Amino acid sequence: MKASKIKWDERYRAKSGKPQPLPEPPAFLKHHWSKFKTGSVLDLASGDGAVSLFMAERGFKITAVDISDVGLYCLQELLESKGYVSDVIEIDLEEESVDLSRIGSIDNIAISRYKPVSELWPELISILKPGGYLLIATFNLDHHKKTKFPVRFCLESEELIDMFPELELVVHDVNGSAFGMDGYLFRKQSY
Repeated sequence: MKASKIKWDERYRAKSGKPQPLPEPPAFLKHHWSKFKTGSVLDLASGDGAVSLFMAERGFKITAVDISDVGLYCLQELLESKGYVSDVIEIDLEEESVDLSRIGSIDNIAISRYKPVSELWPELISILKPGGYLLIATFNLDHHKKTKFPVRFCLESEELIDMFPELELVVHDVNGSAFGMDGYLFRKQSY
C-alpha cells in the first residue's frame, strides 16, 4: 500500500467517531460558486469534504474523489446524514495513468488545497462538459515559504493562466488569503 494512502487513512481514522467542526471551504469557492453550471460537481481530492458539503447544500449532486477510502466513507456518511446525493470514488490521483472516464461527464469541477499532476489535467478537461466550470483554489509559493508546505503542491505565480486552450479564464485571484492561496475559475469552451 502506498505511503500517502496509509497517511491519509490514518488521519481520517483518528478523527472518526469524534465530534468535528464542519470543514470550511476556500473563500474563492464561496465567492464564485454561483457561476457554476447547474447539476453536478466533482470534488477532486475531497479530503474532509469542505467543497462537497458546501456544494451539496447549494443543490449540486456530488462526486467526491480521494485516495483515502476511510475519508470517503466518513464524507459519504456525513452527506447522507444531511440527505444529500453523492458518489464517492477512491482514486490515487498521483498515479501515472489515472483514468477518470469511469466518473462520466461532469458539469463542474472544484479542486481545493490540492494541485493535480500535469498528466491529470487532460483527463479533467475531457470529463468536463462544455459550458462547465473548473475552479481551483490552492496553495501558492508564498504558502510554501511561510510554512514549508511541499512545493510540489504549490502553484507558481500565474502558473495556470495560459495552460488550457480549451478553457476560458473567468476569474483569477492571486494570494487571496492570509494562507497564501491562489484561485482560478475557468469555463470550458462550447464548440
